[in-house]
Amino acid sequence: MSYEKIKEEFIKSAEEYINAKRQPFEKLSGMELVDAKSHYLDDFQEYITHLNFALNALIDEHLIPFQTLEEANAFQAYMKPTFDILSKKFTERLID
Repeated sequence: MSYEKIKEEFIKSAEEYINAKRQPFEKLSGMELVDAKSHYLDDFQEYITHLNFALNALIDEHLIPFQTLEEANAFQAYMKPTFDILSKKFTERLID
């Protein structure tokens, strides 16, 4: 499987996580909504952990072999901008 395909699946997994965590927001308003968003934002480290586990699972699932440290570093460099985008996406439309 190509790096691009892994990246696509990785992004999909992250978006599903965000959507699931934000779903309760639709039923809330006022201070309940503010409180729920605050708790959501407090769980940023949990989200980053999810991203790491999801990416590792995709690598394992698709049997991506890194023959050398250089290959692993190249993959990491390839994925870094995606991590940055997904990190920002977690807070998107929540912080004004």
